[in-house]
Amino acid sequence: MQKSSIPASRDKSTSNDPNPEFGLWRGTRAAVLFLVFSVVAAFSLTLSASILLDQAKTRFAQQEERFRETKTGYQRLDREMATTRAYLPRFRALVNSAGFIGEEQRLTWLEALRNAAWRIGLPALDYTISSRTPYRAPGFPLDTAPYQLHASEMQLTMGLLHEGDLFSLLAELDRHAVGLHDVAYCHLRRVGGEPARDPGRANIGCECVLRWYTLERQE
Repeated sequence: MQKSSIPASRDKSTSNDPNPEFGLWRGTRAAVLFLVFSVVAAFSLTLSASILLDQAKTRFAQQEERFRETKTGYQRLDREMATTRAYLPRFRALVNSAGFIGEEQRLTWLEALRNAAWRIGLPALDYTISSRTPYRAPGFPLDTAPYQLHASEMQLTMGLLHEGDLFSLLAELDRHAVGLHDVAYCHLRRVGGEPARDPGRANIGCECVLRWYTLERQE
């Protein structure tokens, strides 16, 4: 009589791994490490992009500031060139003809004064001229660099036949004297009693101060 034996069936769920929990942990650890690496990489990329963006913004701001400075410089240069074109002819005229730039023209002042007094027929004329000193107008700051503005005061003591002689004298100086001047003040007073018709006798005493200006380049 034959005995038949039926082999025992294997449990498919049974693993050959002696420690199945260790294998599960190993797979989980790999996944966690990959996730951490991905997060770190993403954070690094984000941080790098943020730094690059900030640097780009900084460079753009610097370039924009340099552009504004360059634009402002060109605009200032345009204004200076326009000012030069407008005033250079006047400056040259002062240098060449008016006697304002450079040394004083005292001899021409005195010659014009004597000739004016002779043509008008002034009964009396005395004058003194102060030394030239740097001039600064009170309450009116003036930047003349690299030039220095000077002034010399001419004090006149005159005898006039009438008030019109004073205006005639000043007009003669304007026409014939070389230089730039103005009248600081004048004081008139009547002399004697009745007006005299004698051309050699003054009816009005006059004291005036004229201020002559010169502009000299500073070394």
